[in-house]
Amino acid sequence: MSDSVVLSFWQADRSRDLAQHLADDAIFSSPVADYHGREDATHVLGLISTVLGGITETNQWRGERDGVFAFTAQVEDHHLQGMLREERDASDRITHVTLFLRPLGTLRIAIAEMSRRLQDSPLPSQAG
Repeated sequence: MSDSVVLSFWQADRSRDLAQHLADDAIFSSPVADYHGREDATHVLGLISTVLGGITETNQWRGERDGVFAFTAQVEDHHLQGMLREERDASDRITHVTLFLRPLGTLRIAIAEMSRRLQDSPLPSQAG
């Protein structure tokens, strides 16, 4: 199994497990926007797990407090390649997750689907 908390989460869809690994002020940087705070980051990462399928880690590079994880996945019937960077603090909590996806055509399909999902399930910071 991957050393990546986020990839493992996406592969198994364990939404309750992800939040405990994120720092309170965690940031998720998607190809479209940055999401600040554990609740919003967890929410968006959870929605991504419903858009991306067939996630397979292909490589990883580890540093002292960060890791970069290469993977392949599918959006509908389109294949994509991705890189995910996780940065951690001294207590091993994730402080920043950055997601890179390609090719552009498949990324556009994923962005459109994420937009629909965020309309149906807004960020916690935008609720009520």
